[in-house]
Amino acid sequence: MRQAAAQYQRTSATSLAGRPTECAAFNMVIRDLSECTPGPTRLAALGRNHALWSLLVKDLSLGDNALPEGLKASLIRLGLWSMRYSTLAMLRDLSLQPLIEVNRNLLEGLLAQQSTPAAAGAPATAPSRPV
Repeated sequence: MRQAAAQYQRTSATSLAGRPTECAAFNMVIRDLSECTPGPTRLAALGRNHALWSLLVKDLSLGDNALPEGLKASLIRLGLWSMRYSTLAMLRDLSLQPLIEVNRNLLEGLLAQQSTPAAAGAPATAPSRPV
């Protein structure tokens, strides 16, 4: 999982307009999953996690997404896993820690990406869409 996040960080550092929004979304979902209690708040947190990954998978599936095919495939697999796990966790008392960890790994990649020279205004090598 960390490998996909690291590769994402290296290859999609070219277009950062959506990065703060992506970081905020992951921060919100991580917080919600970390702080939820059994019942409605847990279901809501899992629903937001599922929705976030659904949006990411949809974007990654678009033909004009400029990320490398291998990276897109890895992130799509990760997203599908996260959505499946979220659904199962809604039905069973599964730990939310695996979801939190995956989201933190991806957030770390996004945050590291913002501190690269490309994020500081260096010319981009190829256009990329925010995920």
